[in-house]
Amino acid sequence: MTSPLAAPTLEIQRTLWVWCGVYVSAWVSGLLVGAPDVAPSDSSATIAAAYATSPSVLVNAALVHGLAAVALYGMSTLLGNERMRSATRGAGLATLVLSLIQLAGEALLTFGLASDGAAGVIGLDSGQIWAAIQVVDGVKMLALAALVLIVLMGQSRRVLWATLVSGATVLALLASAAGYLTLSAPLMAAAYVALPLLLIWAVAAALRFGTPIAAPEAAPAS
Repeated sequence: MTSPLAAPTLEIQRTLWVWCGVYVSAWVSGLLVGAPDVAPSDSSATIAAAYATSPSVLVNAALVHGLAAVALYGMSTLLGNERMRSATRGAGLATLVLSLIQLAGEALLTFGLASDGAAGVIGLDSGQIWAAIQVVDGVKMLALAALVLIVLMGQSRRVLWATLVSGATVLALLASAAGYLTLSAPLMAAAYVALPLLLIWAVAAALRFGTPIAAPEAAPAS
C-alpha cells in the first residue's frame, strides 16, 4: 500500500528542484549578460558613465537581484526541518528584500536618476548609490551565510561532503561580506569564490537538505 507521505514528499522535492534550477539558471544567465566593471576607487562620473554605457545592466540586475532572489526564497520555504523552517524562511525573506533594494538602486543608476557628482534628480550621486548597493550586498551575504548555516544545523544526519560544501560556503560568504561592508576591493574579490560555492550549495541543498512537511499518518483499516 502506498505511504501517505509519498505524494507530498515527491511534490515538495520536485518544487525544490524547480526553484533550484531557476536560481542557478538566473545567476548563470546574469553572469553571461554581464555587469559594469566598477571598483570602489572609481569616481561618481566613472560609475555614472559605466552604467550609462551598459544597457544590459538592468537585465543583469533583474536576473541576479530579482529572479534569483525570488527562487532562493522559494527554496528557503522548503529547506530544513519543521523546527527550523521558520528560521530558514526568515533568512530567505531577508535575502529577497535586500536583493530588491539592490535592484532598485541598479535601476536608479541605469536610468540616470543620480548625478555624476553634481546635483542629481534624487539628491544623491552615482558613487553614493553604488556604494550603498555594495553595503546592502554585504548585509545580504550575512543573511545568506545564516541561511546556509541554519539549514546545515537543522539536519539530524549530516553527510560529510554536504557539510564541507556548507562550511566552505559560509566562510567564503563571511569573507566576501566583510569586503562589501567595508568596500575593500581585495576582500570583495572573495565573491569570486563565494558565488560558485553558493550555487553548488543550492544544488546540494536540493539534493540532500530538502525535508518534506510531515503529513498525518492514515489510521490503519479495522
